[in-house]
Amino acid sequence: MSASNWRLKAILLFLLFVLGWGGLTACGEPREAPPSRARPNVVLIVLDTIRADILSAYGYPKPTSPSLSLVASEGILFHQAITTDFWTLPAHASLLTGEYPAVHQATSETNALGEEAMTLAEYLRAAGYKTRAYVSNPWIGSEQGFGQGFDTYIETWKSAPTAHDAYATDSAGIEGAQAWLNEQNERGENFFLFLNLNSAHMPYSPDALTLVEISPAPRSPERTRELRAIKGMWAYLGGEYSLKAEDFEMLQDLYAAEVAMVDGLVGGMVEFMRELNMLDNTLLIITSDHGENLGEHGMVDHLLSMYETTMRVPLIMRLPSSFSAGSESEELVSLVDIVPTVLDICGLAPQYPDIAARSLLSPSRSPHEFVIAENERPLNGVNLMRENFPDFDPASIDHRMKMLRTLQHKLIWYDDGRVEVYDLQSDPGELNDLSVLEPELSSRLLSQLEAWNAAQEDPRPSQPVEISDPETRDQLRALGYID
Repeated sequence: MSASNWRLKAILLFLLFVLGWGGLTACGEPREAPPSRARPNVVLIVLDTIRADILSAYGYPKPTSPSLSLVASEGILFHQAITTDFWTLPAHASLLTGEYPAVHQATSETNALGEEAMTLAEYLRAAGYKTRAYVSNPWIGSEQGFGQGFDTYIETWKSAPTAHDAYATDSAGIEGAQAWLNEQNERGENFFLFLNLNSAHMPYSPDALTLVEISPAPRSPERTRELRAIKGMWAYLGGEYSLKAEDFEMLQDLYAAEVAMVDGLVGGMVEFMRELNMLDNTLLIITSDHGENLGEHGMVDHLLSMYETTMRVPLIMRLPSSFSAGSESEELVSLVDIVPTVLDICGLAPQYPDIAARSLLSPSRSPHEFVIAENERPLNGVNLMRENFPDFDPASIDHRMKMLRTLQHKLIWYDDGRVEVYDLQSDPGELNDLSVLEPELSSRLLSQLEAWNAAQEDPRPSQPVEISDPETRDQLRALGYID
């Protein structure tokens, strides 16, 4: 991190503290923040690896998310929420900073969020909020820089009694969060709670009862055990195992059952807050960092994919004073919009430096013409494939990717010159690439992406930060990310 970035962050935090969060309006005029007691609390829940269309709240025919459906009926559901990358670390960095990966630089080429980044927790703590996090995914550990701004940052895969049992780890996080909320309720202090729940991540290991409730169809016990053991996509790419159509159907049922289990955890959390009479004074945000492939385009897991299965995520917000119960939005939104939305609702919105992000509450904002996703070279995967599958050509995956998404169209760009273009309204499964058939459309979308690229800083480091913590490395290995 440069000295200038250190100074900039220090000056900003100092001004926020001295001004008492009077802040600035979009026009630079002074504004008066509401008193502390009038501000809502903030609870941000990330359901790691959950795609929107697998949720019954978004129309999935099986009962995977009754709890989320209830929250949506009391708040607002966004149908077109798009993540900024197809994997955990960069997407969470965007979620917590309000910046795209090109700006925050927490990517597959760095493995870390730099200390010069301004996080939502830092904004809120400077305003007097108590801040705490319980996270189940090791990619967003404190070693990777995600603890910035939190009074306490608890990595539940280290503290849970069975670290490799994702549901037990998530449950431990929920229990800890409830105990902390009880303390905050007694103290009457504003708080920001961040929860990351990782149960829906591969390997899929739902309990038998939930699996039967989601899909009572008979299945081969032996094949089910084999599918439960799949950690991720790398062995699939290397040809270690193959999958048939019926395997993808079974994987979808396993995944859907895990989603239902996570939904149950969220439901318990929401009801706990309701019983404490704090729910209506809490801005509750439920979203995901990315989705998952379940055989679409012949892919599993979520890496190396910028199709809708991995990029369209759920986004539900609840706060009676800000959102009408049962409202829905078809507006195009991005994970970068969450930070300015929270600051705006809390009356803590300074002049926000990234014009790409915008508050979803502000009546004066213009909607996004497009949103962006981007991924740098997947160095961890390239190294894993070289070590474990010497016959695999790593050059086939060693490229950068970007996506430009409008309400109707999508452009996927690869740094070797390839592009894919889809009309999402007529072709929601992204099966018909229009890049050659409609050259004018392709040229227009590509020009928009190139103009956006030209406006971004691009200080790419050559090597990722080494992950030294043995517990973090062990958990990443269990999830199939590293060797």
